[in-house]
Amino acid sequence: MARDTKKIDAKGRFFIPTKHKEGLGEELVVTNSLDTGYLSVYPAVNFRKIADQLGKLNSMDAKVRKLKREIIGEALECTVDSQGRIKVSDELWERIGAKPGDEICVFDVDGKLDICTKAHYDEEDHDISSIEGLETTYFVEGL
Repeated sequence: MARDTKKIDAKGRFFIPTKHKEGLGEELVVTNSLDTGYLSVYPAVNFRKIADQLGKLNSMDAKVRKLKREIIGEALECTVDSQGRIKVSDELWERIGAKPGDEICVFDVDGKLDICTKAHYDEEDHDISSIEGLETTYFVEGL
C-alpha cells in the first residue's frame, strides 16, 4: 500500500494506479468518503453490499438520511476505460476542491481507493501520535 500521485485530465478523468486495477475490476463506484476532503472508489460489487447495509438503517433518523444521501445518493457508477482511466463527475471533484489539471493523491485502503487533492494531503496532519487513544483503542503488532 502506497500513496500514488495522479493528475486529473481536462475531462475529469484519472488513471487508476496499475497495481490496483486488477483488484478493483472494471466496474467501479465513486462517492463521497466519510472523511472530509476525500472521495472513495469501490468495486461495484462491494459498493452494492455497502448500499444494502445502509438501506437497513432506520430512515426515521435524520443522521441516517443524511448519510444515505451523501454516500448512496452521490454515488457515480463508472467503467475503467481501455487506457485504465475513470471519469469522475465535476460535482464530486468539487466536493473535494479538485479541478482538471490538479494533482490528486490515491491510496489503496481495504480494497477501495481513497482520493484527495495533493493540496489537501499536504495540509493534513500526518503525525499519528496525535490520534488520541490510538495506542489503547487499536492493537497493531509491531507498531
